[in-house]
Amino acid sequence: MSKELFHQHLLIRAFVENPPVEEIKLNQWMTELVSDIGMKVVVPAKSKYVDAVGNEGLTGSINIETSHMAIHIWSKLEPARIEMDVYSCACFEEETILKKLNEFNLVKFHSMMIDRNGPEFQVIYQSKGYETYPKTVAISPTPFIGEE
Repeated sequence: MSKELFHQHLLIRAFVENPPVEEIKLNQWMTELVSDIGMKVVVPAKSKYVDAVGNEGLTGSINIETSHMAIHIWSKLEPARIEMDVYSCACFEEETILKKLNEFNLVKFHSMMIDRNGPEFQVIYQSKGYETYPKTVAISPTPFIGEE
């Protein structure tokens, strides 16, 4: 019997004090995160430093058995800005990703979890404005479509 697919997509905008600036470090971090959320790598992490004015920083991605993760880091900003998304057809927890981001000294973040199971996307939850880490208020996600 096959596992039921469950499509969820997490978008995070984070601000950190100590961003990675070396490609090898970001690749290692992404690979560890995939393991932390219980997924399997199918295409190894790849990143590149972008030196375009106003867009300086690392950009990277990793493909997982159940989809992908992508990240861009504007390391010249203070605090540094991170935009990332994790999409998977297997369940994962936002908290695991926030803990991993905290390795870069997470200052604040904004996040949105999207249920991509039905014919239309549904926002499961999104933070109201920016939250500090660790979260001061627990988020109660609404049930996924079809979940009772």
